[in-house]
Amino acid sequence: MSLFIQLALIDLKSYFRNSFALFFTFLFPVLLLFLLMLAFGGNDGPSKTYVKISGEGARAERFTKDLKTILGSSRGVVFDIQKLTVENAKFSNGVVITIPQNAAEKIDIQVQKDAPLNTYSRIYALMLVNAMGEIGYEKWDYVLNIVAPSEAPILQGLKYGQYLIPGVMGMILISTSLFGFCTFLVEQRAKGAFKAYHLYPLQKWKFIAAFTSTRYLILLGFSFIFLFVADWVYGMDAVFDLALIGKLFLLISLGTLTFLSLALLISARIMAVGMVTGIANLLFYPATFASDLYIPQGGFPQIVKSLADLFPLGPFADAMRAIVYKGASLSDISYSLINMSIWTIICFGLTLILFKWTTD
Repeated sequence: MSLFIQLALIDLKSYFRNSFALFFTFLFPVLLLFLLMLAFGGNDGPSKTYVKISGEGARAERFTKDLKTILGSSRGVVFDIQKLTVENAKFSNGVVITIPQNAAEKIDIQVQKDAPLNTYSRIYALMLVNAMGEIGYEKWDYVLNIVAPSEAPILQGLKYGQYLIPGVMGMILISTSLFGFCTFLVEQRAKGAFKAYHLYPLQKWKFIAAFTSTRYLILLGFSFIFLFVADWVYGMDAVFDLALIGKLFLLISLGTLTFLSLALLISARIMAVGMVTGIANLLFYPATFASDLYIPQGGFPQIVKSLADLFPLGPFADAMRAIVYKGASLSDISYSLINMSIWTIICFGLTLILFKWTTD
């Protein structure tokens, strides 16, 4: 036991001397939450964007019908689509779409004066179609990637902050594991820091257990602090009673172990820091975007959605949203718990087999 504690203390000191790891653990998620809440957030539920349509004839009718189908499936923003009238024209916080009867004339899309900045991001697809003259109206379905309403339940009854905070917590676990811990291990191996452990010899499972324990405590503590503070600052109204704290402890613990085990597996044999950084980037960015952590997407092909559901990041974030803001029980998030348990067991098992001390 004394050897285990000594290894844990040595590893803990090394971690707090690593500015790169500290940045991805503590500062990066706070900055990301602040910027996304500034751009898309609000404390009064899913935000609403007003879309006013000016035009007569069959083209305008078809456009309006399709627009309601496309924007009606949005998961993060409520669109109020209505015909432009003298009464509603005075409101300057929406979007005005002018549809000429002549199909040869381009549809005009304008954001009204003094509209909030995030209105632009909400209609980026409309503006893109309008700006690219070579894209015909008939191809809208392919450009905007229509989502069936049944595929978009995630934000029903949730404020954007309630959606985002659990997503950022998932990002904390995977980014810290991949960039803060995974690269650290490879860097230490490349420097020959593990040669002494190899000469003892030290059993690999003891080192892995000590390394995992320190990282687990760091991530567990910071995740709870991040959740409590973010919920309080943005007024997301979570009720942190003993039952919720117990469920959070189980979920965050399992999520932490899952992504730590994945990081350990990736770094088990890699000798070059550049290589492990490339692999981490290759995994991190597709996983975070496909897992709906920050901005609800919903338009991915089915195969991408299926793969994202198998990877533990999306299930972790969905489970966090469910238990913190929807009052779900552990049985309601059983898929997420089983998914992460399987990943953890497989990754730790393979790490014990593949882990290598030195570059020799």
